[in-house]
Amino acid sequence: DGTLTEPNFTALFELINSIKATVIASGGISTITHLKLLKKLGAAGAIIGKALYTKDINLKQALDELDK
Repeated sequence: DGTLTEPNFTALFELINSIKATVIASGGISTITHLKLLKKLGAAGAIIGKALYTKDINLKQALDELDK
C-alpha cells in the first residue's frame, strides 16, 4: 500500500494459522525487523516495493539477515 507504516501482524498471524495456503505479506513493510517478524510468524514471503525504492530496506542486507 506504500504507507511504510507497519504490517498488521495480528491479522497476518491469524490468517497464517487459520488457512492451509501460502501467505505473502504486503503493505506497510518498511524495515528488516518487519521482515524478520513476518518470517517468524510463518509468512512465505513479503512484497516490499516502496521500501526498496526509498532505500528504507537494503535488499542485500535484508537477504543476508534473513538467511541467518
